[in-house]
Amino acid sequence: MNPSALVARAASCLHPPAMQHSPQGDALLRHFLADSRAGTHAWTPDLLRQCAGPDSDLLFPGGMAELASACFDLMDRDMLGHAHTFRSRKISRRVRAAILFRLERAAPYRAAIKQALAVLLVPTHARSLAHVLGRSVNAIWEAAGDSSTGFTYMTKRLSLSGVYVATLLFWLTRGGNPASVEEFLDRRLAEIGRITRLRNRLTGRIA
Repeated sequence: MNPSALVARAASCLHPPAMQHSPQGDALLRHFLADSRAGTHAWTPDLLRQCAGPDSDLLFPGGMAELASACFDLMDRDMLGHAHTFRSRKISRRVRAAILFRLERAAPYRAAIKQALAVLLVPTHARSLAHVLGRSVNAIWEAAGDSSTGFTYMTKRLSLSGVYVATLLFWLTRGGNPASVEEFLDRRLAEIGRITRLRNRLTGRIA
């Protein structure tokens, strides 16, 4: 998994279209993710039917790319549903809380989410990957209460794309210890903070 390539994908889609979803589809997806086979086998329509029922693939006519996209969309919506708990006067702390929440909430399905990302990394699914990453970055800012527009909207999302992608990959590959994930995320956020303060000084703005 190439972090730079993933960041480029996220940056290429700052305004991705929303995904369609339904309570039935969400319930089926949660059932599938909870099945251990979803984390140990490559995702295929046959695996989905084995884990979630004979007609489960009919809810995802776009195939495994749609299923994988729905997985990340569910993470986004779960996070947004708890946005009221991300309480801090600083928006950077709310961003931190939102990212940690989505990863902690998904921890039982980490292996399955790794399989979902593997599906989206197939070159033919590049557009779906861009939409997924763009939606997640937008959702994190929304959960943090960001209301920026114009150039600031774009730069915030570009900056967060790098932080989120790096943290997601760290969590997927070495995130068994929540404390190590927090430390990794804090280092990335601190780097962004230093860059922002430097940019503000160079442009004559007050940090």
